Amino acid sequence: MVPNAHGVLHPSSGFLAKKLNDMDEFKCDNMPRVTVSEWADPIDSSDMSPSDWSKIALEIEANYWDYDGFVVLQGTDTMAYTASALSFMLEYLGKPVVISGAMIPLHYPHSDARRNLIMSVMCATSLAIPEVCIYSNNKLLRGNRTTKVANMSVDAFHSPNFPSLAVTGVEAIVDQPLILPYPRSRFRVFTDLVTNICVFHLVPGFDLECIEAYIDRHNARKCEKETVKPKALVFALFGTGNAPLCQDGFLRLVRLAIASDIPVTVTSQCVRGRTQLDTYATGVNLLNMGVITSLDMTIEACVAKLGYLMGKGVQGKELKMKMETDLRGELSVVDAVAHGEEMSRTRQYRKTVVRSFASH
Repeated sequence: MVPNAHGVLHPSSGFLAKKLNDMDEFKCDNMPRVTVSEWADPIDSSDMSPSDWSKIALEIEANYWDYDGFVVLQGTDTMAYTASALSFMLEYLGKPVVISGAMIPLHYPHSDARRNLIMSVMCATSLAIPEVCIYSNNKLLRGNRTTKVANMSVDAFHSPNFPSLAVTGVEAIVDQPLILPYPRSRFRVFTDLVTNICVFHLVPGFDLECIEAYIDRHNARKCEKETVKPKALVFALFGTGNAPLCQDGFLRLVRLAIASDIPVTVTSQCVRGRTQLDTYATGVNLLNMGVITSLDMTIEACVAKLGYLMGKGVQGKELKMKMETDLRGELSVVDAVAHGEEMSRTRQYRKTVVRSFASH
């Protein structure tokens, strides 16, 4: 991002490549060799869409065997969505993919972009972490565990329900037992995501009409025998997943959505903690209807995982089972319906390995 004549920040083609070429740090002998691939028409991250995630995934696929790791630079506003989506789209990933950006644009001398960029490159080439990560403010976070929590601080990204994979200072301190295992199959990319996923953030006294209209339009198209794209609903409810019990209309609409083959997922408006529907009467009613619980996933991971699984044609009880199962480290194992080797991914905590960055 660079300011225009009026001081308004906007994307600028060629700016990043020029800045990188001018940075002395990338000319040091012990820095990894870097190839820059910059989009001809850069966009504001608020304009990011699933088609852009696919473009990134396919570019990684095309260059996968030629590089030790990959760094994706983008704006911070939708970075957690990109990281969550790529964590599912990049199947059997065996190399680091580090996504980073800055709260203060690289154009400014006090920008946090310079260190984020340099450390992202070093993490992507020196650490054995076969995951999609976000690097920000000296922390390397699991991408699908991360959410943006601040817009006026360089400490903008947190992983509320999972520790940092690594922290960087003089050395990189890696929490090695937290790292996902290397895959046993050949890397591949899946890009056919379902994108018609609507998230409703409920407030006290909310009007049901917009939810009802969403379901009615879906059913009307089915009645007219039109091609109906798969849809899903995500409700961000109160606390551990509570909704108004006296307002029967909400439960009626959830029942109607599920009967209309629209999967319903329940998550929490709280940043920390997990969805636990067996605590209160409303939650038990929702469970009995067959809603999907997000457990301790972020909303970003929940949306990305739904789009990924539905894109693969997963439906009904199988969709619920897989949504509530840890696939890429997006769920805590104690919350997930884990099977077999999946149990080993996040069971061990707090053993710390300290290592220096390797020289290249």
